[in-house]
Amino acid sequence: MLVRLSALPDRGAALAALEDIFFLSTLRKEFASAEERASFFRTWTGWYVERAPDDVWFAVADDGAVIGYLTGCKDSAGAVDLARIIPKYEVFADRFAAFPAHLHVNVRPGFRDHGIGRALVDRFAEDCRADGLPGLHLVTGVFARNVSFYQRAGFTVATQRGALLFLGRRLD
Repeated sequence: MLVRLSALPDRGAALAALEDIFFLSTLRKEFASAEERASFFRTWTGWYVERAPDDVWFAVADDGAVIGYLTGCKDSAGAVDLARIIPKYEVFADRFAAFPAHLHVNVRPGFRDHGIGRALVDRFAEDCRADGLPGLHLVTGVFARNVSFYQRAGFTVATQRGALLFLGRRLD
């Protein structure tokens, strides 16, 4: 089942699960302190939870366990404060008009390769399409393991700048 953060009865438990999945999924594992770890997490998730809770989706198993999440923003160009938070946010700003929404998605290990991440992406894409948006995007590393996943999910417009790769999905 896919549920918006804003519709979950126990927001605290959902956010704790999001944090758990985030750190299970990130390549960065070492932090100098608990504060640095918390700051890293806030950098990549805080804005979405605070400013766009209707664009934060959870995949919930039958037993109620959170097994995946998607954080999204439907107006990348308008979210100017994200450019101050997320490193290199502005590198692909010239692509935001055609692909205004962006997302991050992670699935708990053990539940990957079961269509959960794709379902989250497709649900967010449906929302964006219903809002009349022409496309959505994400930015990843050129050699990241997730590139083929996103290509299979319809992100076929690619722009490379240095080690970063912009992948766009048209919604029209």
